[in-house]
Amino acid sequence: MSKLQKYTQSEIERLALKGLEYEEQQKKYSLWHISKELISDLEDAKKEILEDVYPEDRVSEYVDSSISVYTYDQLMIYANNYTDLDIEGTDIEDMQGAIVYAIYEYLSSEAHAWLYEQKEKVA
Repeated sequence: MSKLQKYTQSEIERLALKGLEYEEQQKKYSLWHISKELISDLEDAKKEILEDVYPEDRVSEYVDSSISVYTYDQLMIYANNYTDLDIEGTDIEDMQGAIVYAIYEYLSSEAHAWLYEQKEKVA
């Protein structure tokens, strides 16, 4: 507590806000958090997805919408998760395309695993 005594209340609040902003940025570029949000969205639409004639297509739409269209965001997601993303095994020649493909494949795998679990519960 003695370390905080040298700061004013407004300085402490500003530092706390900076910390929260940093934490929010980390979540934005974390595949774990992106996957959690995707699964949450799928859970919210579970009934509609499972009743659809082509549930895999519906899941793919959710995966598509989970990937940022901004190049900077895509690069930051890769930079923060490069150990989980395989860009070497693609035939895509440009780096950004390979990154987007790898992010899509990762999220698609998570989403389709969720779908498989849901189908097993219903069967």
